[in-house]
Amino acid sequence: MRFEYDAFFSYRHRPLDQEITQKAFNALESYKLPKSLREQGYEDIHRAFRDTEELPVTRILTETIDDALHSCNCLIVVCSTDTPVSEWIDREVSVFIEIGRADHIYPLLITGDPEHSFPPSLKLVPDIADRIMDIRCPGNDVKKMMAKAETEMLKVIAGITGCDEDELRREHQMRRNRRLITRAAGAAAILLAVTGISLGIMGIAKNYRNEAALREQASMRILNELTYSLPDNLTNVPGAYSKIADILERNTEDINAILRLSRNKEAAEFEASANYERLATASSVLGSQDKALEAQKTAIASYEELAGTGTKESKVRLASAYNNLAILYTKEGRYEEAASAYGDAISTQLQAGDEGLQLIRMYQNAGANALSAGDAATAYDYYDKCIDLLANPKTTSELDYLGRVHLNYGNALHREGRYSEAEEHIRTAIDYYEKLLQYKDSALNRTQVIQAQSVLGTVLTDAGRFEEADQIYAAAIAEAELLAQDKENMPYQRNLSDLYNNRGVAFNTQGDYASADEMYSKAVELYRTISEKTGTASDRAMLAKRLTNLAENSFKIPDYSRSKEYFKEAFRVYEQVLDGLGQYDEAIYLSWLSYYRLIHERDYPAAYKTANEAHELQPDNTLVNMIRGYACLYDGHYDDAEKILTEVAALGRGQAEMIQIDLEAQQKAGMWNEHIPELLKALEAIS
Repeated sequence: MRFEYDAFFSYRHRPLDQEITQKAFNALESYKLPKSLREQGYEDIHRAFRDTEELPVTRILTETIDDALHSCNCLIVVCSTDTPVSEWIDREVSVFIEIGRADHIYPLLITGDPEHSFPPSLKLVPDIADRIMDIRCPGNDVKKMMAKAETEMLKVIAGITGCDEDELRREHQMRRNRRLITRAAGAAAILLAVTGISLGIMGIAKNYRNEAALREQASMRILNELTYSLPDNLTNVPGAYSKIADILERNTEDINAILRLSRNKEAAEFEASANYERLATASSVLGSQDKALEAQKTAIASYEELAGTGTKESKVRLASAYNNLAILYTKEGRYEEAASAYGDAISTQLQAGDEGLQLIRMYQNAGANALSAGDAATAYDYYDKCIDLLANPKTTSELDYLGRVHLNYGNALHREGRYSEAEEHIRTAIDYYEKLLQYKDSALNRTQVIQAQSVLGTVLTDAGRFEEADQIYAAAIAEAELLAQDKENMPYQRNLSDLYNNRGVAFNTQGDYASADEMYSKAVELYRTISEKTGTASDRAMLAKRLTNLAENSFKIPDYSRSKEYFKEAFRVYEQVLDGLGQYDEAIYLSWLSYYRLIHERDYPAAYKTANEAHELQPDNTLVNMIRGYACLYDGHYDDAEKILTEVAALGRGQAEMIQIDLEAQQKAGMWNEHIPELLKALEAIS
């Protein structure tokens, strides 16, 4: 399988690190193999990746970074004394190790030594000392460092192209010797032609160029300090978050002025636009959404002017800017505006004639936004477009995307109770993930399989296929527990919690409340730890969902006081983060609140009102409709209750049995309605 990128540059956004990376990046992409090696069938290097080259705001778009890492042949880690403090670089190295390519990692050592300049993960790589490209020079003289790099980087060039390193070095030296002879002859001719006065003019021009270059270099150092180093250094200072975006905003005009001193006006405009995107990224991360939106819109206005030149690059950057604006809107819950921005992003990307992974990513994002807005049909349309574009996957990245698309598709269908269709897409996702696993048996690829198996188990449970679901859960949990021994890896902890929770649902549906309680309790404790460590709204919302499951199961045990306690804790957690959640999560919260009012407060009118509010947000959601059916039943809307609950029961045997068990638990708690016996008979016939 071919790689989309030949090399990935991992580096700090510090002046020296960035300058060396830029020069090494250019040198690598422009390097041509000696003719003798090309004649043997070895191919030249085609494409490398570094975040500022591919996308202005990839510092936040971890999906973009992960995609690039998965589709890269080699990882080049630019190592300086500033590198070890970068969690980002360490994460990139860890991912490359996890996907089984540790033997394709090449450190480019520019300052310090391996002990003090390598990120922690890099020190764990076997035989890494054999692949170090050492270009350190006294005084960090960039010119001398790059002169050394010309020879040192032959290590990674050999690794990328697959040719013999010793042979490459011999051919490279012969080509270099020929080049030196040619240059010497040319220089001799020039010396014979010039006069003393021309030498004087050349000296003046050289001094002028040197001075201009030094000023521009100093300006770019200031830019890097303001844009990258300042936020990086302040993020761990208590109370500093709200100040960072303000500092960046105040300095934006000064930064733009510095950039516009450049002699390349078009390049300066691109950088100025990208700087606004960096400001948008920083502001969004720090919670200043209004400032983020303002900065992103300013970047778009600038990119729109540049797009008037008609170049593909300008259109691609404009499309990316629209996509990032849409992400900000989705984060704010402004789904209609996000949908419009995604439309602009997609149409601009298509105008650029680029139907690669960036367009697929836009379709996926637009689909997720449509689902959050409750528009499943539009989401499916976007997912279908992704699948059409990926009809003939040729790279690991494309396989990975196909897996994601089918898994998201299956998740969405599952929410609507379309179990057979959901199962088909999820099993397809598992097939793609297992192909990736065959290509590279890594923890990361195994995690993808586990995630898809977890969703499949839930679908089978709701369809009433309990034995199949339990077999899948047992195998997936055993694998996930091994991975989760890495306590600092939050994705592994989340995966295990999801599996415990979903298996708990399966036990609960079958009436095995003791086993369900054990699984739910494990899931809750894991998410307590996760949410304490991350503090994110999404993790706290997931803790709340786990608590509601534990509360609902406790009601069936029955342990009513414990059930009330867990429900109340879940609502407290939900209310802390509700403003940052989408319509789906809000609907789930309202549904559980309705159920609490129903079974514990016995306030049937309030429960009915809240259930209808949830239904307005997510009319096709199975849980929402089930609880709404209960609320209709006890508030005297029997015809509606019968219609809603029989429709839900008809989705699958698991759903029919769940409703029967719920009604029996409600009767056991003293809740009674004269229509329940008749309803139970109808449900039994369906199941």
